[in-house]
Amino acid sequence: TAGGRMPNSARKTTWLQRALAAVGTLALVTGLSLTPASAISFTIDDTTQEAQAIPQDLSACPTLTATPRAFEAWFNTDDMEYRGYLDANDQSPWNYAKKMAQIVCGAKQDSKIMIGMYFIRAIGTTARPESDAEMIWRAMEYVNKKRNVTIGFVMDGGSITPASAKSNIVKRLVDSGIAKIYWCYNGCFNTNKTSVFPWGINHEKFMTLSDTVWENDGDVHPAVFSSSGQYARSQVRTYWQESSLIYDDVLLYRNFADRYANMKICSGSRTSSAFVTNCKGGKFVSTTLDGVTMKKERGIWVDKFYRHYTDSGRGTTVSFSPQPQHDSSGDVINDYYSAQFDNVDCVVDTKIRVAMYRLTVTRAENFVKTMVSLKNRGCDVKVLLSQTGGATTISKDVIKILKKGKALSMVRCTKLPTHTKMILITPSTSNAGRALFGTANMTTSGLRYSEEHVITIDSRRATGSVSEDIERALGVYQAGWNELNQGNKACH
Repeated sequence: TAGGRMPNSARKTTWLQRALAAVGTLALVTGLSLTPASAISFTIDDTTQEAQAIPQDLSACPTLTATPRAFEAWFNTDDMEYRGYLDANDQSPWNYAKKMAQIVCGAKQDSKIMIGMYFIRAIGTTARPESDAEMIWRAMEYVNKKRNVTIGFVMDGGSITPASAKSNIVKRLVDSGIAKIYWCYNGCFNTNKTSVFPWGINHEKFMTLSDTVWENDGDVHPAVFSSSGQYARSQVRTYWQESSLIYDDVLLYRNFADRYANMKICSGSRTSSAFVTNCKGGKFVSTTLDGVTMKKERGIWVDKFYRHYTDSGRGTTVSFSPQPQHDSSGDVINDYYSAQFDNVDCVVDTKIRVAMYRLTVTRAENFVKTMVSLKNRGCDVKVLLSQTGGATTISKDVIKILKKGKALSMVRCTKLPTHTKMILITPSTSNAGRALFGTANMTTSGLRYSEEHVITIDSRRATGSVSEDIERALGVYQAGWNELNQGNKACH
């Protein structure tokens, strides 16, 4: 029930029904023989069937019980069903947060954790403790103190993090010696002295682990964790969220490590000597095959590469915002969402599923034209948007565009607020296709002004078991989209 816990018997029955339904969906869509090993294996309490929490005394740090596949994905829909929306009367942490903590517990001795994040929350109040985020902080405290893991954050220090919240964050993470925090203001890569672009923010939500404990073969095995939400109670409990783990892709890790390093270079006061010397002068770092890919437009450092390819056989690319306005030949660059839709043939790939937090008027007209064109060419197109949330997610002008473009039948709003940024492009009867996920909404701010990322995985560009892992992940995304679609309603 909304706002409270269901009885144990009801919870177990509902969870089982949903689990069977999800497995049925995966089996139907992927055509694969699924086993329990097909999903990421967190440490679960056999009695309660809940993910094990990090104890207060830091006597243990539970992590995965098996080596993850190349791609893993999961949602907080289990918690929404198990605990009830909001669950205001129970302060114990949600499984979704415990699972993120268990990823942190995978950090190897002397490794590094680097995090790009819009905002986080720590400590909270007695009536409203940050018990979800606390699981992550305990995990970080464990690996920092007991494994000598170095941890750093680059976050947006604008209005999203008031002085009181910043004080709690510093007290919990910095003063205790767990992590270092670097603050950006109106985004990291905006070098303008004033807020010329008020919607430019550091909107990233990634965590990198330079090495992990999940294999003991003497080699380095990095991981990249991407999520649609921040480490905060409000994010974990009030929005549908998605998490993805990309394991052992060295070039993807290095791209995100460079991303963190360059945002860190541009953090701090705009009047500090470090900012003037390093950020305004463009002294960025890069260890990837692409080299330094930053250039300045309108006083904002943008990534001049449309996409970065990762390890051979992975079928993976990553695109970063802010994006440039033009390519090297001077042509106008469409955003990576539009470009992905441009080459859908509606013959092999006929199924389009979108779940997006925000669509703004500056992107709505082209988006509607694209969706209608796909539908007219024979594609099965369904789009989910969030009617409500922390920001005004759908304006009256966007509704007018949807009506004018006759797109209301394919664009619906979720029953509960969703914070996902996910696009699935597949055939109608298999998962041999693509998924896009990350932090960018279908907004001009998200594509042109803010720090964001979008990861694209394509099973047909991957090889061997990696291709199968992508199809399994696509099955999880599809099952998650189906959950979000339950009880959908007309947008208004």
